[in-house]
Amino acid sequence: MKRPHHQQSRSFLASIVFLFFLGIQTIAAQTISDCSGAVFLCGDLYTETEATLNTGDIYEYTGACNASLEQSSLWYTFTVQEDGLLSFIIDPLNPMDDYDWGLFDITTGGCEGIGTPILSPEVGCNSFGLAPPEPNGATGISTANGGTGSSNGPGNFNGPAFNADLPVQAGETYALVVMNWTNSLEGYTIDFSQSTASLYDEVPPAPDACVTDCGLQLYTVTLDESVLLSTVEPEDFELEGPAGELYTFSSATALDLAGDLASVFELELDGTIVTSGAYLLRLTDQANGIEDPCGNIGEGFAALDLTVLEPPLGWDAQEVILCPDDNASLSVNSVVTQPTNTAYTYLWSYDMAGAPIVAEGAGMETMGDGTYSVVISTVPACYLGEGSFVVLTEECSLTLPNVITPSNGDALNQAFYVEGLDAYPGSSIRIFNRWGELLYSSQNFGASAGWAPNADEASEGTYYYELRILQGNDDLIINTVEGEQSYAPSDNPVRVITGSFSLLR
Repeated sequence: MKRPHHQQSRSFLASIVFLFFLGIQTIAAQTISDCSGAVFLCGDLYTETEATLNTGDIYEYTGACNASLEQSSLWYTFTVQEDGLLSFIIDPLNPMDDYDWGLFDITTGGCEGIGTPILSPEVGCNSFGLAPPEPNGATGISTANGGTGSSNGPGNFNGPAFNADLPVQAGETYALVVMNWTNSLEGYTIDFSQSTASLYDEVPPAPDACVTDCGLQLYTVTLDESVLLSTVEPEDFELEGPAGELYTFSSATALDLAGDLASVFELELDGTIVTSGAYLLRLTDQANGIEDPCGNIGEGFAALDLTVLEPPLGWDAQEVILCPDDNASLSVNSVVTQPTNTAYTYLWSYDMAGAPIVAEGAGMETMGDGTYSVVISTVPACYLGEGSFVVLTEECSLTLPNVITPSNGDALNQAFYVEGLDAYPGSSIRIFNRWGELLYSSQNFGASAGWAPNADEASEGTYYYELRILQGNDDLIINTVEGEQSYAPSDNPVRVITGSFSLLR
């Protein structure tokens, strides 16, 4: 291989006992006799000193030349670091042992895709063997050792003990299953030194991406390669804020545990984010750092923009009364003023004759009677608020009182109030005594509670009013003690109505 000689050696039992550090949570993993618990290879030479008689928790596809049978299996995985030809030699420590193998490209489909020709295709298989007392010797991929083809066996009737060299590319990940048909536990070596491709990993793991939940409390960080779970602690991560402030994490949960390796972790923040802005999720060495299977210590950071969201405010249905042929501008902020530190989107809906109409923006013009609903959403859409307006059209008539009785001990006729004037916003009034002195005025009398003078302001007697109404384009109907009077629209938008009323105490 192109890199310096690198040797791995490890003894395996039928199952692995994982060490769980304080603050680290995991899910159950499978044994090294299953692909998902495979041993990670990253160097030239690997020595297996204790083979196994197990097939793991899952009985897996092992290749066409093995008739899909799994026997005394160990699984390995490796990722190509540099393009080239892949070659390896599986050399039994006891030359009489018969080892068969299958190789799968799991770059796309992972271990779950093994057995399907598209997701994780079989790229090599060899079950060539000799009957005793002939020694079986080495097997693998090696054109230099006379290897041909990509699938040889079974037995000595089909192909040699070696396959032809395999072209591979950087970034591809492979799974190798080695099976001991002699049921010997003496082990073997796997030697990649003839390869022109490189498996020797000298690149430290680093954050590849990070996303967070709406409350900015849970952070899912994806590393660019798998790391040893036993080296991961919450202190290996920190979050730096816009002003350089640092946040730590209280827990780290592996989300994609495979064997003793994982690359995706959910981190729980120890604290609360209060400022929106640009943040950095960084790997630290506070707990000696996270480590990949080749001994590289993690470093680097992932940038993310965090937004502190204020949930929008909703409201119960509001009734809007309109005169015939009138419309109104419905506005979210006319009912509840939304927080100003968060961006919102608005989605209105109105069903007119069975044809839904959708609009966007903080306001909407009415188009007839019915319910106008709006959904207010934060950006991003983490929190929602809802509100609605019920629009009704009524004949807009005004009722002018001819007598008021303020402060007479009952709750009736306490003020000079024009019923229905609230449908004519901006209408004004002036009230005079019999000598023409102005006692009261209002520029938006329909929005007021009326005129209720105390005894010092106005005594019993007759008073006069000048009511100026913004009539618009509809007929104006006024009810008085004399009866109903209708006024058609005119060129002058202001209709002036004068009259008198009595004040009794």
